[in-house]
Amino acid sequence: MKIRTHIIIIICTTLMTVGCSQNHKVTKQTPELAKAEEVMFDHPDSALHILESMPIPSARKDKENHALWCLLTSQAKVKLIMKIPSDSLVKIAYDYYKSTDNARRKAMSALYMGDINYELGNIEEAMQYYLEGKTEVEKTEDYKTGYLIMSSLGKLYLYRRLNTYALEACTKAYDYAVKDSNKRYQMGALQYLARCYCILNELPKAIETYQKCSDIAVELGLDNNAYYYDIQTEIALVYKNSSRFLQSLEILKSFPVKFQSSSLIGKNYFYLKQYDSAYFYLNKALLTDNIYTKASVYEFLYKLGNQPKYHKYLTSYCDSLLFYNDSITTLDKGKEIIAYKEKYDNERLTTEKQRLELEKSNITYWWMFTIVIVLLLGILLIYIYLHKRIAIHQKEEKLTRLALQLHDKELEVEKNESYIAELQSQFEQNNKKEELYVEQVEALKKLKKENERLSLEKNMLHEKIASYSISGHELSDVKTLSDRILLLEKREKELCSLLLTQAPFLRKLHLQPVYLNETELKDVCKIADNIFQKFTQRLSKEVSVLSEHEIILCSLIKLRFSITEISIFLNIAPASVSRSKLRIKNKICSVLGENLKEKSLDVWLWEY
Repeated sequence: MKIRTHIIIIICTTLMTVGCSQNHKVTKQTPELAKAEEVMFDHPDSALHILESMPIPSARKDKENHALWCLLTSQAKVKLIMKIPSDSLVKIAYDYYKSTDNARRKAMSALYMGDINYELGNIEEAMQYYLEGKTEVEKTEDYKTGYLIMSSLGKLYLYRRLNTYALEACTKAYDYAVKDSNKRYQMGALQYLARCYCILNELPKAIETYQKCSDIAVELGLDNNAYYYDIQTEIALVYKNSSRFLQSLEILKSFPVKFQSSSLIGKNYFYLKQYDSAYFYLNKALLTDNIYTKASVYEFLYKLGNQPKYHKYLTSYCDSLLFYNDSITTLDKGKEIIAYKEKYDNERLTTEKQRLELEKSNITYWWMFTIVIVLLLGILLIYIYLHKRIAIHQKEEKLTRLALQLHDKELEVEKNESYIAELQSQFEQNNKKEELYVEQVEALKKLKKENERLSLEKNMLHEKIASYSISGHELSDVKTLSDRILLLEKREKELCSLLLTQAPFLRKLHLQPVYLNETELKDVCKIADNIFQKFTQRLSKEVSVLSEHEIILCSLIKLRFSITEISIFLNIAPASVSRSKLRIKNKICSVLGENLKEKSLDVWLWEY
């Protein structure tokens, strides 16, 4: 049983070693990471300084803090509008948090994966990451991250002219900004929401939304800031597109000169047919490096050339317009070629990366397969070894049982032979008077038959022991032990017999039986107690119905006195002794429930 338990323990331990899962431990966030995260939104430069100054957590021993360090470092660089060559750093955090239940961290890592891929020109990947972040941030109450994800998604939809999706995303971004009570976020969300309304041609809503955005800018003290005038310029553009040229001009002319859009003012004057003012501001707008602005201005100057006063410039404006349109076409084609080249390079790198990952996974697979095979072979060898050990152990146990059975049989044969010799001796001493020894004669016959049966069983046990193929040393040990036990029991009987024959009082009684008085009978009982371990006390305790006279009679039988000798000691007839023995036998049967029919009282008492 113990060996089987050892097998189970070894196999379970091996399997647990092979298939142990990596349990996620609750890791304490380091003070530097906590401080960096605390100052991230207000002072990203300080956060980056803390992150770059601290020891980088181990990617093997402290995976959680390492992932957080990668995430916060990427976040700080994005906020500081730093050039990030690849998404490898934030991808460590993204891959780690993807397998966890931390929805906030998953949303943040998806956001910055999207931002970095957007800057790298991977627009499709960026949109996919933003959508993942949108799903995760809805499970949290992190309204800042929610705003950043939805505003980024809204911009992508706007640039792709997915107007309905853009409006929905920008509305959600504004809701997050309101929940976060962040005025700057609200201002940014309203600006893009107004642009959505412009594209959807809902110009009154666009003007109203722009006005809310402008009011927040004033509230934040940005009324003399370039951002404020950009918003006002967009409002003026909406008025122009609504054919409300005077209102558009009124807004634009109220700006300081350096914030005025000469192009938009000139276009408004053109639509108002104030061609001299239009000519002045449109030519002023040409003082820019933006070819798109120049192409747009030359388009209006070309239209202005249709007026008689400016007809002399028509050819020049036409040539300039064609030149800048060709430049824009060439530039757009170049951008398209660059985009295709970058896409090709990215796909090539992705393919190479996938190939390397596949090779790595194949190597890992074969390593794992080899390790599993080795472990299985190890387990098989352990199982075979322990199975053999169990088989040997079971064989040894069975052999021991057979040896003990053989010992019991030999002991029983020895005992029966001594009883036969004792009964035979008593029978011959009394001149073979069968009328007095009817029970003993019957017991003698049964003992002889039993010895014959025991001899057959002994032979069978010898054959079984011989059939087990075990070492001679082990068999010798078992036989030696059995012989020693048998010898000890034999010596015990010989010592008892020697005491019975050598005790002066008993010897005298055997040589010259005489009547014994009460005191002498008690002495006989004491002798029986001394030789046979308190015989009378044990017997009277177990068979309490026996009288004192019957206990004395049992003691005399135990001391190997014959019926004739007992009749002389007690001064009664031998027949009375036989009847008394029968009564004692019946009483013992009634109390102990033992079946003494197959065994004489003498034999039972000798064994007791």
